[in-house]
Amino acid sequence: MIKREVFGWGVRLTVQPFTSGEYQPLTIQSDICRYKAGRGSEIRITFTGVSVSPLRIVDAQTWHEAMGAIISETRTVATEMKTAASKADEKKPAKKR
Repeated sequence: MIKREVFGWGVRLTVQPFTSGEYQPLTIQSDICRYKAGRGSEIRITFTGVSVSPLRIVDAQTWHEAMGAIISETRTVATEMKTAASKADEKKPAKKR
């Protein structure tokens, strides 16, 4: 499950692929900054925690699926932010020259 938090600067998505065991502290986090016209949203993905032992293949697959899910959700959120910013720009009155 991806946790979504909204801040003044943008949106943070967090996923914790492992619910128990030695890998439980490992998380994947995506910070999506507010959309800026002509530049888009700045997106930063971080991994918190450290694995003290190598991942087994099933654990690596779990991590991979979580990474894919957060990337997909990040793209969705970035598109939502762009759409919302475009709609807000349309509602603004035109500047007089």
